[in-house]
Amino acid sequence: MIRTVIIDDEARSRETIREMIRLYCSNAEVVAEAEDVRSGISVIRAQKPDLVILDIKMPDGSGFDLLRQIMPVDFRVIFVTAFEEYAIKAFKFNAVDYITKPVDPIELQVAIDRVSKIIETGNINNQLQKMMDGFGKPAPQDNKKIILKTADTIHVLEFDDILRCESDRNYTVFILENGERIMVSKSIKEYETVLEENNFCRIHQSHIINLAHLRKFKKDELICVLKDNSEIPVAYRKRDDLLKVLRNL
Repeated sequence: MIRTVIIDDEARSRETIREMIRLYCSNAEVVAEAEDVRSGISVIRAQKPDLVILDIKMPDGSGFDLLRQIMPVDFRVIFVTAFEEYAIKAFKFNAVDYITKPVDPIELQVAIDRVSKIIETGNINNQLQKMMDGFGKPAPQDNKKIILKTADTIHVLEFDDILRCESDRNYTVFILENGERIMVSKSIKEYETVLEENNFCRIHQSHIINLAHLRKFKKDELICVLKDNSEIPVAYRKRDDLLKVLRNL
């Protein structure tokens, strides 16, 4: 049984996660809860849990502040955040998992199942430390990555590996330079900001392209041609935005 501590400043969020664990995660039990960094440290030291489900932003600091004060870490961590974009920027190591609010019970179950299958290798502290050291700092330009989570895999990709993204209702399909397609259960809107910060452009309600892989823009036909010769439609209302971006390249 995975001894679990929940640390979140929102009582309703703690209650929701606790109930989901009771209903969906027979391999875990909640042994304690805390509402901020200070009380969280006390609970962890008293309970010595196997797993901490940890909110990132709390009134008296962040989840990273808590971990810095309690190092070395000898338990697994699943971070919780209200912002997918925030998580994408923060998490670059698959030794640490994360879930987004509102918490999906299946996503929580998958994350806890992953924890139960992991054999500790002794290098978790180092990976956590690297992540915390880099948190809040811009990643080196040649080492920017994005995390994509599917049901059974955490994909760690460089932005340059992505040709484009397309919307499939409430899902987003990432098309990679090598032809691989990765479907994630998040809308394309949730990725728009972080992608546009990394040389992507939303040219249509259903399409975001990597400008590094753009070969031509057929202005009259409103078509972008990428390096794999795929032709992606440009919405008329996005035409001027795209031209402006291209002039500034």
